[in-house]
Amino acid sequence: MPLIRPARLVCLAACVCTAVLSAQTSVVRSADGPPVSTIVPDGRPHKFEARDQQFFIDGQPTLLLAGEMHFGRVQPEDWDTRLKQAKAMGLNAVSFYLFWNTVETKEGQFTFSGLTDVRHVLELCRQNGLWAILRPGPYCCAEVEYGGIPWWTAKYPDVKIRTADPKYVEWSRRYIEQVYRQVGDLQVSRGGPLVMVQIENEYGNARPANNDYMVALHKIFRDVGFDCQLFICDPFPTPATRLLPGVMAEQNGLKGPASPSLRAALGDFPIYVPEVYTAWFTGLGQPLATRNSAINDTLNWVGGLLDNRNSFCLYMFFGGTSYGFSNGCNEYLPVQTSYDYGAPIDEAGRVTEKYRALRTLLSTRLGLHPPEPPPDPAVITLPAIRLTEHEPLLATLPAAPTRSAAKPVAMENLDQDYGFVLYRKTFPAGLKGALELKQVQDYAVVMVNGNTVAKAFRGYGPDSSKVQLDEAGPATLDILVYNLGRISVITNAASQDRASKGLIGGAWLDGAELTGWDMFSLPLPAGAASFQASTAPHIGPTFYRGTFDLAAVGGTFLDLRNWGFGVVWVNGHNLGRFTDRGAIRSLFLPAQWLKAGANEITVLELHDAPKVPEISGTLNSIEETAVPFPVALDRGVRPAGLRGFRGRGPLPGPGGIPPGFPPPGVPPSGVPPVTPPPAAPAAGNGAP
Repeated sequence: MPLIRPARLVCLAACVCTAVLSAQTSVVRSADGPPVSTIVPDGRPHKFEARDQQFFIDGQPTLLLAGEMHFGRVQPEDWDTRLKQAKAMGLNAVSFYLFWNTVETKEGQFTFSGLTDVRHVLELCRQNGLWAILRPGPYCCAEVEYGGIPWWTAKYPDVKIRTADPKYVEWSRRYIEQVYRQVGDLQVSRGGPLVMVQIENEYGNARPANNDYMVALHKIFRDVGFDCQLFICDPFPTPATRLLPGVMAEQNGLKGPASPSLRAALGDFPIYVPEVYTAWFTGLGQPLATRNSAINDTLNWVGGLLDNRNSFCLYMFFGGTSYGFSNGCNEYLPVQTSYDYGAPIDEAGRVTEKYRALRTLLSTRLGLHPPEPPPDPAVITLPAIRLTEHEPLLATLPAAPTRSAAKPVAMENLDQDYGFVLYRKTFPAGLKGALELKQVQDYAVVMVNGNTVAKAFRGYGPDSSKVQLDEAGPATLDILVYNLGRISVITNAASQDRASKGLIGGAWLDGAELTGWDMFSLPLPAGAASFQASTAPHIGPTFYRGTFDLAAVGGTFLDLRNWGFGVVWVNGHNLGRFTDRGAIRSLFLPAQWLKAGANEITVLELHDAPKVPEISGTLNSIEETAVPFPVALDRGVRPAGLRGFRGRGPLPGPGGIPPGFPPPGVPPSGVPPVTPPPAAPAAGNGAP
């Protein structure tokens, strides 16, 4: 039986939560609690310092108690409420990933509005008395498409990303300059709330480490005008970051006291744990992640950091949703659309038992008296909506192909960002023989005369890319390739090589390469480009459409248990991907994308026709037992002694060390040696 639960977090009974808190606070309560300054951003310049192993604001020692949320995963209309929820939980800072690929969606064109209005968010932080921490990349990871690096960089395979390649450094400078223009005057020294800025992310996982790259990035941030505290987070201290003057090299996932090597790496800087995990992410076909998700685990972790007077950021405070095609890919495993992350604020924006437990813990330990949380947002149910109209995807193709060429080209070479590419070839005399697709990135639906004959995907195994055909002429071969998200963990050149999407290696018939292709770009940002209801049977990928009326709007979770694999749009907004492999069988629909009166919903079903083409809305996310892919897509190997490495790069070589990683005690070329820290327990270490 399916389970319906509030956005991945099981709410405990009040009496259980009280018992947990009582037991925990009796252990961690201290008469001499760590200091938290009462100074808040107020429009006047303040002096923020990281020295003497503490943070200071205007000379007052203070902890930073931060929570993380991300641009693009929360609706702009909800920013103020989320910040008020952070303040009411006892936090005094909020940390934000800003993703480069959402700002520079086309090369040289920058947008800082709507979902990327970073200036407005920082102004809201100031209004709510919260300090701000900005993490603009250029590389972020965070389980987003290509780790936040723009898709268009994949058009230049000779430009090596996350290196000192002059072209990549130039792109990075251009982006950071634009970010600075938005927020430079909102730094703490100029009356704003911005106290810290992160440069890069987890560069310690990159192989080989390139100190020149980090030096170049550091220079960019200083040259454009950032004078606030700069930092980098890593799963362990790295030589490349130690050599950056004035940059804090902090450790993700740290629990309890710092190791001697971390303390030595930080020198006079304080401990700030950029990512204290409230749970974990989940991939397609994976069981719902439970790592770090228990309330008591979170309380123990935060309590231990307070015991050691360490600052921290809850990753995530609000996880939200990877709307549209913005989810990343871990190794070859696409990450679920939901990014709830077991956060204290659930995907619908409601406070959870974890929120209340942390609020009590922080108030008790630190003597805080936070305001009451704002009311939870409205979440509504929707009665079953019948999608009464349908049309085959092939019937919606543009009149002319985007390009015709001898061989298939990648999505990026069609100047396309996300979505689908359809590759078409006709066979007037018929199509007979063994068809093989080579290097499909990522998911291919093979059709002959509109009828699905095969589905090719790495997770189904290598034989899924091979199909025996025997079709009399004339025959039309259509191969629909679906970009499931570019890899978000970019650790080496091989990671970059996997960025291109489409029918990369072409198609072969009885061992001979097929040439002469028409290619259709189908980014589908708002659904079908044109929709004409059809009576044609569902024999291949098909759009379904329905309408429904609302008297009042609210967020809701769309129940997709009637459907197989595809995408949902409501009123032209892309909610994201769904799959019948689980574990999550719903998509969150924010209230802002609904309207009083008539609304329209469109579903692209890539697999079989639904038994009942209906969708309803529920109060909570829906979970079912996951159905793993036959072939593992996420290696999940963590080399011994390498903190934070989650198997998202190459498989380890001899001795548990990834290829290109120097043996223990041997630094990258040109970097002074460093003693690696001791291994840490697997749970709670590592970082998105």
